[in-house]
Amino acid sequence: MGKFKFKFKPGKDIDDVGQTNAVRAARAEQAIREEFKIRAKDELEYYNAADLVSDIFHLCDCNGWDVDDMIGMAKANWNDER
Repeated sequence: MGKFKFKFKPGKDIDDVGQTNAVRAARAEQAIREEFKIRAKDELEYYNAADLVSDIFHLCDCNGWDVDDMIGMAKANWNDER
């Protein structure tokens, strides 16, 4: 579960400011580790990422933001960055 056939391109930098896919992934990993108090030596689990996304949905509800619109925007950004 959670694996797919897409080839990760760690060095891709679509905006030429150093925000490579590797940097973006590391930033997301750090957010998950901080949120769930996961030590650096411990492995991340797929469900940790899903739980953080769920928490973002709660943030959307709290602020009156449309979750489906946010997902659409996030997926469009992610596809551009791939």
